[in-house]
Amino acid sequence: MKTASANSKKLAEAFVLEGEWTVQHAPALEKSIIDWKQHASGRAYQVNPEFLEKLDTAGARLIQKYFSDARFTKPFKPQQQALLNFVSSIAVQKSAKNGLHKNKGFFYSIGEKTMFSIGFIYELMAFIGIVFTRFGKNILSPAHFRLPSIVRHIEETGLRALPIICLMAFGISAVIFYQGATQLQKLGADIYTIDLTVISLLREMALLMTAIMVAGRSGSAFAAEIGVMKLRGEVDSLKTMGIDPVEALVVPRLLALLITLPLLSFIADIVGLAGGGLMSHFMLGLSAAQYIDRVQQVATPAMFFIGMIKAPVMAFVITIICTYQGMNASGSAENVGKLTTLAVVQSIFMVIMADALFSIVFSKMGM
Repeated sequence: MKTASANSKKLAEAFVLEGEWTVQHAPALEKSIIDWKQHASGRAYQVNPEFLEKLDTAGARLIQKYFSDARFTKPFKPQQQALLNFVSSIAVQKSAKNGLHKNKGFFYSIGEKTMFSIGFIYELMAFIGIVFTRFGKNILSPAHFRLPSIVRHIEETGLRALPIICLMAFGISAVIFYQGATQLQKLGADIYTIDLTVISLLREMALLMTAIMVAGRSGSAFAAEIGVMKLRGEVDSLKTMGIDPVEALVVPRLLALLITLPLLSFIADIVGLAGGGLMSHFMLGLSAAQYIDRVQQVATPAMFFIGMIKAPVMAFVITIICTYQGMNASGSAENVGKLTTLAVVQSIFMVIMADALFSIVFSKMGM
């Protein structure tokens, strides 16, 4: 095997490419090219690629950089020419982008992100359509539901999440009660601290914080698990075996979260109210019976169900976004990490937006 070289054959009019033009030899090759061009002193020359044995993107970049306007005595091999064409097209695109005016570059970036967002929404809607199709198919044929997988995900997203959800609900109620009591005591309206705590917990905070916690905990697991399966070829293996990946990976997670998120929200309501009762005893000196009586006066079935109606919607949003990002994983572990982070951020954002939309709708309905 010849060593990589840029041989001029001692002629200023001819530059011979020979050996291996690869990334390992790129520094020496570039130095040889620069020395030869100084020797050529700007005279017209030709390039002979006849003896070029091996070429990669680094070598192709050197040829594109130093010999883009040169005349070649013989054509490159087909694979080498394809690589040169690819490197040249990338260089042209980069040059065009760098050549944009600063203001044009700003608007170009806005347009690029807008088109990306439109494409993302389109693909997400298509993914939702596929999920609904598989879900409907399973309803018509219940034997297709994968009960072991559903039960496993119920355990992972529900039972194992109970401690952190309970701790979070207790902490949120304690904070709301403490801050409310501190301000309302100045007005002599201590008793309304219970109203504030009960209404905020049942309508908004218990469900919202539970959904955010589930998105960070279970949603990230959905995206990472499916992403790793995609990288390891397990998703393609399912297709090879005639198993639909959406039916096997997405539907069980969706059903599990549709079951567990409402239950976790209900438990968060109970624990939050218990935390409010404990704070009312220490800060207001109320007994358990007095606190329960006040809660019964404030809380209504409508208030409770307003909070619970949101739970399945948020479970659907979290599952769809996180599994969609997992299904799009490719390339490397770094890509899985980025998509997992993106899935959590997008799902939390959509949960908050959905909650805000529900609040507006219920307000317009007078509820």
